[in-house]
Amino acid sequence: MKRYIQHEYLKVSHFTAGEWEHPVHNHNHFELIFIHKGSGMHCISGMNIPYTGPCLFLLAPCDAHHFEITAPTTFTFIKFINVYLHGSGNMRLQQSWNQELDQLLLQARQKRMITENIHRMEPLIRLVAAEWKESSDTVFFLLQALFTMIRQVTEHELPGAGPKNNVRVTHILNYIHEHIHQAGDIQVEQLAELFGFSKHYLGAFFKEQTGSTLRDYVNHYKLQLLENRLQYSVFSLKEISHELGFNDQSHLNKFFRRYHDMSPSAYREQVQGVI
Repeated sequence: MKRYIQHEYLKVSHFTAGEWEHPVHNHNHFELIFIHKGSGMHCISGMNIPYTGPCLFLLAPCDAHHFEITAPTTFTFIKFINVYLHGSGNMRLQQSWNQELDQLLLQARQKRMITENIHRMEPLIRLVAAEWKESSDTVFFLLQALFTMIRQVTEHELPGAGPKNNVRVTHILNYIHEHIHQAGDIQVEQLAELFGFSKHYLGAFFKEQTGSTLRDYVNHYKLQLLENRLQYSVFSLKEISHELGFNDQSHLNKFFRRYHDMSPSAYREQVQGVI
């Protein structure tokens, strides 16, 4: 099965489709799928769920899915990795609801089609789609409001956990996302001990579940963070190197050149237009 890998904290897309172009797949991220209008079938982990917009689906990383569209359907996809929930805003206000929301999302399964209070959610969804490239703080608090609405709808009927292996790999991915800045915490030896695997079996298990080796997944996630820092921050290379757990700036340069035919400084000049 194809697995879509997302290294960005958040992606939002809004589009209308008459045919679904993607194969059956799962992800390393969570998805909120809002259907504004249209009809068809949403096939999630072997269950076929008829949909008519407006409605909302909440998917955990282990949910394999695709759509069979009957009438042209307008979607808004909000895709985020778990660490996004802790990424901005007032942390004192976030702590309690983040823990509850993490648990809700981790348990979200194929019956999670929401129609209750959907017309109250739609304006928030449209604002998120309009603002997500303009103001990260605005989007974060819009999503906080949206997640709170979803939690109110679903808090009395949390679904059961998914297959054991899917839940285990989701926990490993979440741990990597949260500890990417501490290189020593995400070495294979530490992960194997933490999650109850042998060192060699962890590598095979991770590759089977994600289609990627553990080292490649960590490196590509770190590369995405590095690219984001170079494009959107004013941090120096020394500061970025320290933040992302590189031994020194030379190590950062060597790592970056493995994936780009240029230095980090040249990449920054290219994407920022800095002379």
